[in-house]
Amino acid sequence: MSELGAHVLVVGASSGIGRAVAERLRAGGVRITALARRADRLAELEALGCAAVSADVTDLPAIGGVLQAAVAERGLLTGLVYCAGVQVIKPMRSLGVEEVERLYRTNLVAPTLFAAAFGSARVSTRDAVFCAVSSVAAQRPEPAIVPYAASKAGLDALIKGLARELAPRRAVGVAPGWLDTEMTQAHARLYGADFKDALEKRSPAGAATVESVVDAIAFLMSPQARHVTGEILRVDGGAVL
Repeated sequence: MSELGAHVLVVGASSGIGRAVAERLRAGGVRITALARRADRLAELEALGCAAVSADVTDLPAIGGVLQAAVAERGLLTGLVYCAGVQVIKPMRSLGVEEVERLYRTNLVAPTLFAAAFGSARVSTRDAVFCAVSSVAAQRPEPAIVPYAASKAGLDALIKGLARELAPRRAVGVAPGWLDTEMTQAHARLYGADFKDALEKRSPAGAATVESVVDAIAFLMSPQARHVTGEILRVDGGAVL
């Protein structure tokens, strides 16, 4: 994917990594279609020249139509960055059916269907790149986040399989460690000053930031990574070494 003539769909663009990716790529001249549930959050991206689409990724039957509409408005996609995600932090014995279903629909089923539609010649160019945000939890699941970790492990397998099935399109991912985002701020009592200090101490390269994850995504989407596919790049400062 080169920036000249590029059109990237960013899924989950209203906050965190998704918003930062949309802003970074747009600043580089890329045409951006920004998709998120919260329409009010998309207004600022529209002011930057992004096309905004308010949609819920768990509305699975609508995914194909969302992609077709983006193509009709701004041309074939040269990239798709899937940043939408939810986390459930609780013991297995306390899990409810609806929250587990929502987690898997958001973290694994929806990106599967986005990728399936993205692979069509009527939706993306032959050199297009599919990129998804995974997590180091896929390699190191811990108590209270088992379903989340499993969903991200499935996403990793999806990326590797897509690298073969969607070729010559590329499929890549990033696996951040803990980041200070809205999703983690929702669990502030778990991630206080002591947690952050401990994370910094066990990260040889320092704790990762949203900016460093966006740097990795921008590289993976670029021509400089044209021979990188099926890889999930860990961006965690070495915390899980």
